[in-house]
Amino acid sequence: MANLIRIDNANLLEKTYGILKELIIKREFPPEHKLAIPELSAQLGVSRTPIRDALGRLEMDGLVKTVPKVGTFVVGITSENVLEIMDTRLMIELWVVEKLASGTAALTQEVAANLEKIHETSVYVVNTSKLENYHEGDYNLHFHMEFLKLGGNRNIQNIYHNTMNYRYLAMKSYLITKEMVLHSLKQHRQIIDALKAGSHDDLKQVVSEHLEDAKIRLYKNINLNGGLI
Repeated sequence: MANLIRIDNANLLEKTYGILKELIIKREFPPEHKLAIPELSAQLGVSRTPIRDALGRLEMDGLVKTVPKVGTFVVGITSENVLEIMDTRLMIELWVVEKLASGTAALTQEVAANLEKIHETSVYVVNTSKLENYHEGDYNLHFHMEFLKLGGNRNIQNIYHNTMNYRYLAMKSYLITKEMVLHSLKQHRQIIDALKAGSHDDLKQVVSEHLEDAKIRLYKNINLNGGLI
């Protein structure tokens, strides 16, 4: 059982949900771990109601599963899950590319500036500190969520964000090296350049290559961890 920090009484549900979600996606609770409501209630210092409600939301996120009369368990991610996740990400990001190409969406100065800033900060962090700091800063997620703003659909943004719940798992394997992250950041640079140039064919190609690379890396990662993370 992870060492949990007791939380104050303000906005209990949101805080309980946030803490449990972070612990799950960072795998402080391993796959198939049973989440006992009495134990979580005692460790977090809250009643069972916000724990139960938070677990209900986490089940909607696909992070836990409840077996009637047995309990609630952490959902593991398999290699098949990765293929589905990456296909979903690719479909959504190419939807943005198509909107740009059709003229129903356009690059804004705000998004362009934000992408540049996220990329610049990412490269600096990777080159000047521990790789863990890049992962903890969630720079990859920030970059892709900023890109998705161009689509102008918050529901799709929320779907995409939920597919990224696996992201912290990747950092636990020796497969994720500095060189691999720098290669990914190089592709981020190409995405920005293609956006600014209005080259939608180039944008479609680099987005596809970027996510295909990530899919292969995660697929290998999971198989080296026994097929489940």
